[in-house]
Amino acid sequence: MRKIAWIEDEADAISSLVRLLELNNYEVARYRTREDVDEKIGEIILADAIILDLVLPPATEEEPYQGISILKQLRQIYHYINPVVVCSVVRTPDIIATLTDMDVSAILHKPIRPSVLFEVVGRLVLQNSGEKEIDDGTI
Repeated sequence: MRKIAWIEDEADAISSLVRLLELNNYEVARYRTREDVDEKIGEIILADAIILDLVLPPATEEEPYQGISILKQLRQIYHYINPVVVCSVVRTPDIIATLTDMDVSAILHKPIRPSVLFEVVGRLVLQNSGEKEIDDGTI
């Protein structure tokens, strides 16, 4: 079973998306705050992929986008090389450029369509694992 770490503060907003992934043989662990991430970083870096929101508590003037700080930590300190999918309402060109420079695998804008999420995550996890894709008719 493939493991996904989903870092998102709005648990209710993603519950149906998490369920979709779980029904398709993904194990999804959820983290809501920067504190959660700091406490569970050892688990998170073992995930086959990470889905990351940019706006997480506690947002500060110095760091309004905790997700970018987390992404830097994952890539630079923990050398996390697996796919990272950013799902956010943030669409400013400078933020998109920053994410691109940080080797984000995909950027999905909220609200997220379930079929798009499933296709993107599935493709990235498969590519990263080196397995061949098998179409079994499920979504």
